[in-house]
Amino acid sequence: MIKNLTIRSRLILILSVLVIFLLGIEMLGLFGMSNAIEGLRTVYHDRAIPLKQVAEIESLLLRNRIAVTAALMMPTPETIRTKTEVVDQDLEKMTRAWQAYISSHHDAEEKALAAQFAEDRDKFITEGIKPAVIALRKNEIGEAYRILIEKVRPLYIPVDTSIKALVKLQLDGISREYDREQSRYETIRNILVASIAIALVLAALISVVLNDAIFRPLENVVTIARGVAVGDFMQEIEVRSNDEIGQLMQALKEMRDSLVDTIGQIRDSEAHTRALLSNLIDGVTSIDEQGVIKTFNPAAERIFGYAGSEIIGRDVNLLFPKPRPEQGHYADDFRQYLETGKPKALGVTTEVTGLRKGGTAFPMDLAVVEMHGGEHRMFVAIVRDISKRKLEEEQKARLMDELESANEELRNFAHVVSHDLKAPLRAIGALADWLSTDYADKFDDEGKEHMRLLVSRVHRMSNLIDGILQYSRVGRVREALVELDLNQVVHEVIDLLSPPANIAIRVENPLPRIIAEPTRIQQIFQNLLSNAIKYMDKPRGDIRIACSVEGEQWKFSIADNGPGIESRHFERIFQLFQTLAPRDRIESTGVGLAVVKKIVEMYSGQIWIESKAGEGSTFFFTLPKIAANLNSNKGKET
Repeated sequence: MIKNLTIRSRLILILSVLVIFLLGIEMLGLFGMSNAIEGLRTVYHDRAIPLKQVAEIESLLLRNRIAVTAALMMPTPETIRTKTEVVDQDLEKMTRAWQAYISSHHDAEEKALAAQFAEDRDKFITEGIKPAVIALRKNEIGEAYRILIEKVRPLYIPVDTSIKALVKLQLDGISREYDREQSRYETIRNILVASIAIALVLAALISVVLNDAIFRPLENVVTIARGVAVGDFMQEIEVRSNDEIGQLMQALKEMRDSLVDTIGQIRDSEAHTRALLSNLIDGVTSIDEQGVIKTFNPAAERIFGYAGSEIIGRDVNLLFPKPRPEQGHYADDFRQYLETGKPKALGVTTEVTGLRKGGTAFPMDLAVVEMHGGEHRMFVAIVRDISKRKLEEEQKARLMDELESANEELRNFAHVVSHDLKAPLRAIGALADWLSTDYADKFDDEGKEHMRLLVSRVHRMSNLIDGILQYSRVGRVREALVELDLNQVVHEVIDLLSPPANIAIRVENPLPRIIAEPTRIQQIFQNLLSNAIKYMDKPRGDIRIACSVEGEQWKFSIADNGPGIESRHFERIFQLFQTLAPRDRIESTGVGLAVVKKIVEMYSGQIWIESKAGEGSTFFFTLPKIAANLNSNKGKET
């Protein structure tokens, strides 16, 4: 049939076949490049963006751990507030990033890994990070530290494993997509080369056109893609057209930029972690399974005296004194853990002995954390020099011994006052009474007055000794804390004092129930009310008792219409043995208000007076609503 065609027809037929063939090849090439562009877009949206989101989540998780750790290292209110706010912000960012990640396309394997990570992450946040933040905000540092050790660190391990698996899955997917697209590029190129070989007549023109329009840009894309694959992110990617090749270059550039941002964030996170370790006040060192030191932060250099360059790579035994024979092979829990694998020291702060470079032993706190990296284990040891603390503890123990000795001397003094001084006074008093009775007719008026003064001052001395004993026993002798109805206590005190008929004592409002020592509370009201009765100078005395609430305390007041007190005496009246009226006119030891002040302050309360001379006085004092544990040795002398 071809033979019957003219040459022109043959040429036309051949050219038509060639044109159709070339058009078909070109359409096939364009279809392949369109699929390649779509494939790269799919890689970007389904792999690169999720990879960036996963990396962001990983960075936020790590920053949460660092924020909690930093708050524990410097548990000031400002640091705790700042770090817990960072944690709250990061949790919100993490939730948004995770929602964005979940909304993207995932295959079955990735969905399974994502579900596992979501479970591990929720457990890490709800059982670790959030309880630690709550404890920090309550200033429960010990509880926060326990959560960090027992919850945050162990729960972070499965989270870290899950997120690393997600990152690896994304990177593997990118690698597979890249290989598939590269294969597609090579197929298209081979087809175009074959078409050029078949169309020899148009070889020169087609080769120039294809070389400039397709081959060189494609080779440039392949070169750039290979460079990105091996980690060369600094090469220039120029988009010179808006055709399929230009779009392919643009997609490759966006993918490169996204990878650069992601890797930059990871590197910034690593640099931040290194900076944090470098500025910690505690020594931090990492050790491998063989006990070889791998890292040594500046704080550890200051503690042990070694420079990092001279200790890294050496055995950890250099940091501990040689064990004594009776201590066995290892003298501390950390080295025993390395030897036996028993987690006795893992995550627990232990007081051990360290060894400085100069050979000086010193006490230190040691905590060890285990980390898994593939098939190998690494250990992070956190050390703190507690030499100063141990010295302070020794000083405290010495001061406590001295205080105990002083208390013993005080008890001996009280015994002397109670037994050795009062016995002669009783003899003098009895002798004075005997003389006054049996020799009354022998004394003139002046002699009788002298004997009266002698008896009065003997009784005053006895009362003064009783006051001293009473004052010294406040704070030393404890009763059991019981619930007291102050209405009943006040009425019992009033009945005991038996005020004269011209003096009225009124309770203006119901008094509360408190938990305290019955005798001490009775002493407060008895001393204040007896003073008001004793010094009353009006024909009709009026004494008022009232109570009100002030925050976490009860505020009591005892007011009278007596002579009043000048403001210059407000401080003096609460001092021991101080009285304002002459003792020969009004018998007083000057101990009562001092005892009241001591009891009130023992309960962390306050006492003060408001008064004007001639207008009466009002004594105020406060007591806590909830009694503190004043002394565990109740009912005993201390």
